[in-house]
Amino acid sequence: MAVSVSWLEDCQFNVVTEDKFEFTIDADGKKAPCPTEVLLSALGTCSATDVVMGLQDEGVELRQFENKLTYTLTESSPRLYESVNLHFVVKAANVTEEQVSAAANNALEKYCHVCLMLQPKIKVTHSVEILKP
Repeated sequence: MAVSVSWLEDCQFNVVTEDKFEFTIDADGKKAPCPTEVLLSALGTCSATDVVMGLQDEGVELRQFENKLTYTLTESSPRLYESVNLHFVVKAANVTEEQVSAAANNALEKYCHVCLMLQPKIKVTHSVEILKP
């Protein structure tokens, strides 16, 4: 597998994946997401995918789903991610907080490749919010 990263200008780079998906990253964060935002986005989407799939496997009919990530950085430079909380917000008629939490635990401990790569260097936790349908 391969990913190509080509310099555009300043701190901007074009990324092309093996399947030819293309996007821009800007280390200055002025014209595109910075690399660390892309990393958090990967964690957020990977874990969200696993939670959604886990809930759907249980017969949950999702109406809305969101993963809101908050993080802390280390005090010294380089400022690295120290911890990340994944806050799963779910709207479904037939779901409990326990179901979402169990799906999140499975994602973080078994299925989410990005999470498994980042732990234990970064402490990853989760919280759950259920919205009324």
